[in-house]
Amino acid sequence: MDSQNKMISIEQTKDWKAAIQLLEKPNEDTPEIYLRVIFLLLDFVVEGQYTQKEHDYAAEKLREFFDEAYKRFSDNPEFLFFTGIMVYIGEWYFGMESMNPATVMLENAMQMKPDDTLYKWGYYSRIDQRPEQNTNLKLQLSERLLFREITKLDWLKSKGMLGMYVLGTLEGTYEELKSVKASQ
Repeated sequence: MDSQNKMISIEQTKDWKAAIQLLEKPNEDTPEIYLRVIFLLLDFVVEGQYTQKEHDYAAEKLREFFDEAYKRFSDNPEFLFFTGIMVYIGEWYFGMESMNPATVMLENAMQMKPDDTLYKWGYYSRIDQRPEQNTNLKLQLSERLLFREITKLDWLKSKGMLGMYVLGTLEGTYEELKSVKASQ
């Protein structure tokens, strides 16, 4: 079974220990498996039921995998985009003291692919999450992604739990922005 299929199975069972084992085997040449494992571990330490020892071990592995992936993929816009989004969930798990590195990652992804609506949405929706800030721009980007650039939605869905998280955030942002706009 290839690592993509293994990752799908791991995500379905939320088997964080198997996710760690998957990345401890060398030869992952693309950022996707790193991103998906890091997100699974992040989801576990933020939302999961665990002992302190399990939390600490998963958090340590998350940080280790992030550090390794960052060295390898810091020039990859997909890696920067998804990592920037994840850091906003809990920057301390990535060894950061503020959101500034995440903002830079999202900005770099957007600059590397300036025509990518998803990367623009990620940057503007995360740097200031208050719905009253950049409302029109965030609403335009959300609408474009949800109703015109359907291939982006399929692409997100292909990224497992992480992609579904981003899609859910996109949909939630859109609904919130619509109500803010309606009340203005």
